[in-house]
Amino acid sequence: MPRIELKELTKRYNGIPAVERVSMAVEDGELLALVGHSGCGKTTILRMISGLTPPDEGTVWIDGQNITHRKPEEREVVMIFQENLLFPHLTVAENISFGLKMQGVPRKKRHQKTQELLDLMQLPDISKRYPSQLSGGQQQRVALARALALEPKLLLLDEPLSNLDPKLRDDLRELILNLHKQLKMTTILVTHDRDEAMMMADRIAVMYYGKMLQVDEPVNIYRHPASREVASLFGQCNFLPGVLKDGIFETEGHQFRVPVIRQGGPVEACIRSEHIEIVRPRADSPTGVITEKKYVGGQGILKVAVGSLVFVVRGNNYFELDIGSRVGLDIDWSRVSFINLSRCS
Repeated sequence: MPRIELKELTKRYNGIPAVERVSMAVEDGELLALVGHSGCGKTTILRMISGLTPPDEGTVWIDGQNITHRKPEEREVVMIFQENLLFPHLTVAENISFGLKMQGVPRKKRHQKTQELLDLMQLPDISKRYPSQLSGGQQQRVALARALALEPKLLLLDEPLSNLDPKLRDDLRELILNLHKQLKMTTILVTHDRDEAMMMADRIAVMYYGKMLQVDEPVNIYRHPASREVASLFGQCNFLPGVLKDGIFETEGHQFRVPVIRQGGPVEACIRSEHIEIVRPRADSPTGVITEKKYVGGQGILKVAVGSLVFVVRGNNYFELDIGSRVGLDIDWSRVSFINLSRCS
């Protein structure tokens, strides 16, 4: 049975849907990343699961029980926000044990649990400090420890790493991953960072303007996107509308033989920029002219015009090529995904 299940969950603001008929299951012990552009409804979903925002329609289930109308404190769900929201007048130890104190846990047991979590978070010597005396990364570790002290059934993370510098973000990401493997706690992570989602999640749920477009393992999200919107979120793509029939993909007067056999119909080819290789011009490959080039992170990014088509190509040595050079393109069609436009319409 899924640890958590959303059924037709809907939330509107001023009549405009922020979340529209979202259904999704998260398995016991799974880490699911919820991604999408700003304002697509990710945080609203977390708030409805936690009980902070009531849904207009639909239900939230945990362990087979409908918790839609339960108060937040009755759900065994903890949510961590971008801002850590630590109590500034309490020490680190007092912050971590605050929830346990509210539950009436004896002082000795609170102290023992706090020390265990400080060790787990690799923060053994800061128990008497106040939040203002901590770095951003330390504050988020304390916030995470405070959440774990309650031993929730479900942990909700609303972009907890977004306010950290890159090094701290990498360190805390690794810590969260290790904690998840160790504790096997069901977790939903909201993030804008596609690499973060790919590295951390067992599955990824992609949202677009309040709707759920695709829920799948990271490799399938990347290799087999359900739509242009999903493909665009996870790397640079060349989108070519055309028709696919009997192993031939035809687009704007160009024909390409592909290792796919499918009934005829409108499709859009999604060709990742790294799945195109620059080669010498030859008769059996598209030939074009380099019109632009950029240097990013040790790689050259080129725009190559092939008649009416423009391809973006990425590779390690491509920045050395000159604008105006005539080149061939070797497309790895075995790695190209085809989005069925008739199904998406």
